[in-house]
Amino acid sequence: MTSRSCPIATGSGFSLAELAVVLTIVSLLIGGLLVPLTAQVDLRAAHDTRQSLAEIREALLGYAAVKGRLPCPASATTASNVLGAGSEAFLDAGGLCPNAAGVLPWATLGVRETDAWGRRYSYRVTSVFAQCVAPPLLTYGTPCTAPSVSFVLTSLGDLQVRSVAGGSVIAQQVPAIVVSHGKNGNGAYTPQGTQLPVGTDADELDNQLTNVGASTANLDFVSKSPTPTFDDEVVWLSPGVLFNRMISVGRLP
Repeated sequence: MTSRSCPIATGSGFSLAELAVVLTIVSLLIGGLLVPLTAQVDLRAAHDTRQSLAEIREALLGYAAVKGRLPCPASATTASNVLGAGSEAFLDAGGLCPNAAGVLPWATLGVRETDAWGRRYSYRVTSVFAQCVAPPLLTYGTPCTAPSVSFVLTSLGDLQVRSVAGGSVIAQQVPAIVVSHGKNGNGAYTPQGTQLPVGTDADELDNQLTNVGASTANLDFVSKSPTPTFDDEVVWLSPGVLFNRMISVGRLP
C-alpha cells in the first residue's frame, strides 16, 4: 500500500511591508476619529464652564440681595482640604475686605469650586460693594451683621472689561468680575492652592491674579473670542443689573 502525503499549504501570510501599510491605515482612521472626539470634549467643557459662570453670577446677585453686599474673595493659596477653604475672607475693623482679589468664595456662595478643567475661578470685587456699612466696631474674624446695605446708588465700580488689553471698553464701573482661565489654565489656581504658569498672552495676563493671589495686575479685564493663546471665560456684574436686583428685594429705595 502506497502512502500519500498530505498537501502542504502554499499560501503565504502578510509580509512585513503589507502589515506596515495596514497598521498605518488603521492608525490614520483612529486618529481621524479621535480629533473630532477631542473637539467635542473641549466644546462640552467650555459649555459646562459657561453654564457654571451663569450660576455663579446669579449666586452673587442672590448673596447681595440677602446680605446687602457682595462677598469678599476667598484665599487663593488655601488648599481645599484645609478648614476655611472657599469661605470669603473676614472683613477688617473698617468693614472692608482685606484683599480685593482672590478666588471665588465657592463655599460661601454654595457653587462649584472649579471650572470644567479643575481650576478655581478668579474673583475681583470693587471694595465699596463688599463693605459692611455702616461699619460696626469689628475685630478680625467677626462677620458683618449690620442691617444696612453696603453701597448706595451713587457708588461706582472701579473695574473695566475691554475687548483686548488696552483696547475699547466693553463694560465700565463694574462691581465684580469672575474668570475661568480656560483649558490652558494659564495663571489659574488649583484646589491645592498653587498657581499654574502664567503664560505670555497679554490679554490673559490682565485676567490673572498677582501678589500670591491677593491682587491683579490692574483694574482691567479682557473678554473676547478664543484664539490659539487666549481661552479665558469672563463674566461680570453690571451696575444696572445689581442695583435693579437690590431695588426689587427692597435693599435700595
